[in-house]
Amino acid sequence: MLDGTVTLAEPDLFYTGGTLIFDHGHGISTLYMHMEKILVKRGQKVKQGDIIGTVGSTGRATGAHLDVRLNWFQTRLDPATVLDIKN
Repeated sequence: MLDGTVTLAEPDLFYTGGTLIFDHGHGISTLYMHMEKILVKRGQKVKQGDIIGTVGSTGRATGAHLDVRLNWFQTRLDPATVLDIKN
């Protein structure tokens, strides 16, 4: 994703487990959930490509995966529309 600032870095929330939220500016934020390890701290600035943590199965998950959310202000968007995935 884009460069941003960590606004939430929690290792063990009840439903989402290891959870990160980034503020990318202009009302855009991203969430990363069910992470095993979180390698960044609240207030830290991150650049695109930085390693922020590891995939896990924390919270109410039945297997290892990364749940990614994209918001524009209060509107949820499909994160696949901005991911650069090569087949």
